[in-house]
Amino acid sequence: MSVESEQVDNPPRVLLVGRSEIERDLRRRAEVELLRARTATEAIGEAAHARTEGEPVSAVLIAPGALDESERSAWRDSIARFIDAAPIIDLSPDPDAERVLERLSALDSGREQEAETTAAAATQSAPAAEESPTTEHSASGELFMSASPIDALLAGASPIEAALEHARLSLGDETIFFIEAGVAPPAGARSVVGVERRGVSFGSLVAEKTPADRLESVAREIASWIALERQQQQLREAAFKDSLTGAFNRRWFEEALPRALDAARAGRRDVTLMVYDIDDFKSYNDRYGHAAGDEILRETVRLMSSVIRPTDRVCRIGGDEFAVLFDDPAGPRTGAGRHVASIAQIAARFQRQICDHRFPKLAEDAPGTLTVSGGLATFPWDAGDARTLIELADALAIESKRHGKNALTYGPGAQQVCGWTPEDSP
Repeated sequence: MSVESEQVDNPPRVLLVGRSEIERDLRRRAEVELLRARTATEAIGEAAHARTEGEPVSAVLIAPGALDESERSAWRDSIARFIDAAPIIDLSPDPDAERVLERLSALDSGREQEAETTAAAATQSAPAAEESPTTEHSASGELFMSASPIDALLAGASPIEAALEHARLSLGDETIFFIEAGVAPPAGARSVVGVERRGVSFGSLVAEKTPADRLESVAREIASWIALERQQQQLREAAFKDSLTGAFNRRWFEEALPRALDAARAGRRDVTLMVYDIDDFKSYNDRYGHAAGDEILRETVRLMSSVIRPTDRVCRIGGDEFAVLFDDPAGPRTGAGRHVASIAQIAARFQRQICDHRFPKLAEDAPGTLTVSGGLATFPWDAGDARTLIELADALAIESKRHGKNALTYGPGAQQVCGWTPEDSP
C-alpha cells in the first residue's frame, strides 16, 4: 500500500472495527478509503459487501475491545473468506496514524511476492482430495458456513435456511431444523441446542440423528448469522428510512421507482406516482415552531400510511414534500383499468383526513385549516420512465397550487387508471 499522492486516484479500502481515535486521522487521508463497522459481526457484512462491489477490503484494523477474545478465532475464520490475504491488525489504545499507514504499506509491498511464492508452491503440491463445495472447516475442526448465507443477506433474504442446508449436508442429517424462541421443540427430538449470542436467545436447533455436542458449533454459527441479519436490517432501516417520520427516504425512492417500473413493464401493468406537499407549511413552522412542524410531518405520513394498500409506499423526498408509490403487483395485467382499491378514493380520503385531523400543537387553528396539494401520474400511460414520471407528477402538483391549493391534479392516464371522478375531490 503506497502513501504517495499519485496513488490517491484508487485508494485501498481499510475497514476499522470498533471505536478508535485513529478514525478521525484516517478520514483526513486521501491515500485510504475508510470503511466503518461498529461490531465484529457487522465487519463481516461490510467485508462481504465490499468484495461484492469489486473493491475488497485491503486491511482490517481492530480497535481495543471490539472483539471478544473467546470469539477471535471463529471471527477471523469467518471474515477471512471476504478479505483474501488482507492483514488484520490490532490497534493500541492510542494508535498513531502515520505508523499504521507505514505498517500497511510494508505489508502491502510484500504481498505480491508472497502471492507468487504461494502460487508456485501450490503447483508443486500433491492434488488435494475433492471436498464438498458447500462445507468448510477451521483448523480446530469446527464447521463454518460458506458464502451462501452472506449471499442471502446481500439479497435481502434470511441466511438461516442457507446455513441449515450446509449443516444438513455436512453432518448428513436432514432432520436438523431451527425453531424460534418461545416455540416448544418437537417431542422425541434427540438433540435440542440453544442458538444464542451474548445472552440473547434466538431459538434452538433440533435434530433426530445428530448428537448435541456436534450441533453446538453449528448453533454458534447460526447465532452469528442471525445477529448479522438483525444488524443489516437496522443498517437498512437507517439508510432508507426518514428518522423523523418513518417514511422511506429519497435514497430509497430513487432506487425503488426505476425497479418498480421495470417490474411493471415486464408484467404489463401500471404504477401510479403521487407527489404532494403541505400547503403553507412554512407559515405553520414559523408561527408554531419546529415541534409543531415535526408533528405535522409525522401525522401526515401516519394518515397517508393508514389509507394506502399494503404494497404502496410513502416516501419523504424533501422538507415537506412527499411521494407515494402506488404499486400493486396483483393489479390488472393488460390495458388501463381501475385498481381493486381506487387510488383516487384513497387520495381523496387522505385529503379529508388531513383537513379534519386535530393537530394538538396547532391549538385553535386545528382542525380545518391544514391542507395538502399534489399531482398524480401513471406509468406507462402518462410517462415511460422514472425521470419523466417524477417531472410530470411534480408539474401536476404545482398546477394544483395554482388552482387554489387543497387540490389533486391527475394526468390523463392517471384519471383513467386511478378511477378519478369529480366526486373524488374534497
